Amino acid sequence: MRSINVTPLPLIQMYLRQIRFALIAALVSSFLVAWSDALFAQGGPASVVVAAVMEEEVASQQAFVANVKPWRESTIGSAVDGRVLEYLVNAGDAVSEGQPLAQLRTATIGIEIAGAEAELALREAELAELKNGSRVEEIALAEALRDVAKANNEYAKAKLERAKRLFNEASGISVDEFESDQAAALVAAATMAQTESSYRLVVEGPRQEQIDQAAARVEMQVQKIASLNDRRNKYTLRSPYSGFVSRELTEAGAWVSQGNPVAQIIEIDPVEIEVYVPEGSIRFVHPGDDVIVSVEAVPDQTFAGTIDQIVPLADPLARTFPVRVRVANPAVESRHPLMPGMLARVTLPTSERQTRLLVPKDAIQLGGSTPTLYRVVDGKATLTPVITGPSRGSWVAVHSQVPGQLNPGDLVVTRGNERLRPGQAVVITNKQDAAPQ
Repeated sequence: MRSINVTPLPLIQMYLRQIRFALIAALVSSFLVAWSDALFAQGGPASVVVAAVMEEEVASQQAFVANVKPWRESTIGSAVDGRVLEYLVNAGDAVSEGQPLAQLRTATIGIEIAGAEAELALREAELAELKNGSRVEEIALAEALRDVAKANNEYAKAKLERAKRLFNEASGISVDEFESDQAAALVAAATMAQTESSYRLVVEGPRQEQIDQAAARVEMQVQKIASLNDRRNKYTLRSPYSGFVSRELTEAGAWVSQGNPVAQIIEIDPVEIEVYVPEGSIRFVHPGDDVIVSVEAVPDQTFAGTIDQIVPLADPLARTFPVRVRVANPAVESRHPLMPGMLARVTLPTSERQTRLLVPKDAIQLGGSTPTLYRVVDGKATLTPVITGPSRGSWVAVHSQVPGQLNPGDLVVTRGNERLRPGQAVVITNKQDAAPQ
């Protein structure tokens, strides 16, 4: 005999209560929706801030990891041998261009310079003596000697004439006496010629060639002193530019040989940001381009940089090219915000520049499956799905998913778009005029 299952009455009553509760919930939900729509309709137009769609040339960009490096870094070495008399700086000290870093002992070279200066004084006195010529007394003495020689010559000539006459007349003068008078006359004539030449030399003074030789000796001594002074200057080691002492490499009392390092100096205003760019993007990077640099150690601040150099040699393993960016780094309250060794990020282009539509980032809504924005058309909010592209500062490139829906000059809502509904009336309270940076 077949058995028949009969549903108990309490279970049927439970099902009926569930159906009743579901119907009541549906009615309440419909009422609430209608009530909210009525309230929404009673609220009137929404107040919004808008901005006009811009058309600009932009390129895709990417932030690359980089390192902050000194603009210049120099190891200061000694140009001479010597003992360190004073070490004048410490690591971390700020130094200016030409500031002494260390002083070597200079007593020995000081003695050499003093001797060379004394010899220069001697050479200059010799030159002055030649330029001044003969003194009056020297000329007078030469003139007197010339007159004496002239008188002796006249006497010798007269005596020779008498001897010649007597010798020719055979008046008792021997041959020896005649020849003696003849020789005396020749000596007197030669003496007179000598004293005449001496007189002319004294009157005319030194030859120009002698003066030139003395002047050359003076100049040689001047250059010798200059060489010694230049060598003495090398005993004071100075900073080649303004910067900071990064390392101390010797100390007072130490002996340094020529070429030994003494200190390390770095320049950090400006700084160099070294970034390695992949080979696929290097063709979009050009010297002179302006870039944006951010540093994790300095949050909420960006720095403007300029591409200074592109090294045309890639790392054979990473296939990246070193790019050097120059960034101004002035001190703020006696401190420079960027310091070598910091981790940085440089935003560089990764595509060619193209003409694109730009809207403020605040206009984009990302809550749905695709980005959207509201356009203001005939005083009403029109929802427009878009596709985003590269950004420029606070603006982002977009194009509408439906061709022709978004055009330059269209007004898009940037504030007050959170609670807008498609087709809702809007009142524009302000319009952004800032252009993308």
